[in-house]
Amino acid sequence: MSRLIDKLTDQTWRHAMGRQFEALADEIFQVIRWVLVVGFASYLSRAHDIVILHVIYWVLAALRFGYIASRFLLRPEIAFLGNPQGRWARLAQSALNFGLCVGVFAMTLYAVSALTQAIADYRGAL
Repeated sequence: MSRLIDKLTDQTWRHAMGRQFEALADEIFQVIRWVLVVGFASYLSRAHDIVILHVIYWVLAALRFGYIASRFLLRPEIAFLGNPQGRWARLAQSALNFGLCVGVFAMTLYAVSALTQAIADYRGAL
C-alpha cells in the first residue's frame, strides 16, 4: 500500500501516467469522431439518393482507411513475426499489418453501414 501511495505522490510518475491516459483518450476520440462523420455521410447518402452524397461518403471512408492504416503501418507495426530479419520477413510483417488494416476497416465500414441503415429505417418508419 505504501508503494502505491509513493507512486501516486511522485510527480514524474503522475505526469507520465497522465500523458499515457491523454494519448489513449485522444485515440479513442479520433476513432469515435471518424465513425460519426462517416456514419452521418452514410446516413445522408442513404436518405437522399444524390450522387455527390455517395461520393462524399466514399471519400470520407477512404480517409478513415488512411487513418487506420497510419495507426498500423506508419507507426510501429504490430510484431506478428517478432523481430523479422531479412527483406522477405519484413515484407511479410508489413503485409500482415496491411491485412489487419483492411480487416479493421471492413469491420468498421460494416458496423457503420448497419447502424446507419437501422437509423434510416427507423426514421422512415416515423
